[in-house]
Amino acid sequence: MNLISLLSAVLLLAPRGVDAFLASPRLAPMPQVQRTSTSVRSKVTSRSNNNLTSNNAAIKTASSVGPLMLSSSGEDFCKIQGRKKRVVMGYRAMTALYIAVFLYSASKSIAPNTLLAITSYVAMPAGLSYILVGAAKHDRLGSDTYKRINLSLLEYAVLGLSVFVLSGGGNPILKVAYIITLINTIKGYAYGVLGLDKKSGSDTLFQDFMKGVKSTIKGICSDPKNMKSFGYWSATLMVASMKLLKLKEIVHAVTSAVAAKDIAMLLARFNRLSLLALMIYTLKDAADRDRLSGTTFIQLNYLCALVLGIVGVIGGVMTPLGGTNVAFAAFFAVNGLSSYFAKSVL
Repeated sequence: MNLISLLSAVLLLAPRGVDAFLASPRLAPMPQVQRTSTSVRSKVTSRSNNNLTSNNAAIKTASSVGPLMLSSSGEDFCKIQGRKKRVVMGYRAMTALYIAVFLYSASKSIAPNTLLAITSYVAMPAGLSYILVGAAKHDRLGSDTYKRINLSLLEYAVLGLSVFVLSGGGNPILKVAYIITLINTIKGYAYGVLGLDKKSGSDTLFQDFMKGVKSTIKGICSDPKNMKSFGYWSATLMVASMKLLKLKEIVHAVTSAVAAKDIAMLLARFNRLSLLALMIYTLKDAADRDRLSGTTFIQLNYLCALVLGIVGVIGGVMTPLGGTNVAFAAFFAVNGLSSYFAKSVL
């Protein structure tokens, strides 16, 4: 009887124990666990199967589209890096070719003054090409400074090739240098305006060019912001005046039916003055913006000092023009050194 009574008590208490266990707080995070009817379970199963099917389809779609997207962006990246590498190589080739022009001339038996003149003429495009190598490597071609340098070298190449046509020949290495300069500066300027992807720029090439012309004219006509700017502005006016006088001589020579070789000589001098004027104006613009401590402007100061110093020595230090050139050369050299030491301290 005792055993029967014990079994009866267990059977009576078991359902209550199960209910108490199911109602325990330990099972609170699982309120979904409940009894459902057969129809409800079938609906849930059907929905789960549908979701699983759609998820599998989405995974298949993603796996098929994903590589295409990555491949497209990877191709764009490779194109951009390829363009950057080629334009840098172009600037390096320009630098090397202009140096080769000097070495070729130095190997000939020419007068010392002529060799000095060639040094000053070659130093400008070689130095500017070297500066553009760094600009291209560090993605700085979009700066107004480097766009101006690209355009000035482009003009230098076009006029240089015109001199070749008028003179009927010349240094073959220089001709190759002009051709490479023509091609690479067009690319460099275009990448600076449009971006290496050719579609990230806000202006067209013509719009940017016109903005640059207006900005340059405004900068030359504006008052210098400080004493250094005044010095650069004065040097710019001096070289620009010489450039205009040379242009007047060219016009007079053309209208007077002067021989083509003589016109070529005048055009070559005009070309060098034009490049020098743009170099000096770039420094004036940097002085107005208090940016002379930049590496590019330090190098431009040294370059202008070298060119004006050689021209002054050839022309005669005791002559008014030669003495002025030497004085400006000292001005550029001192500013370049002061900017260099100021940058070193910082």
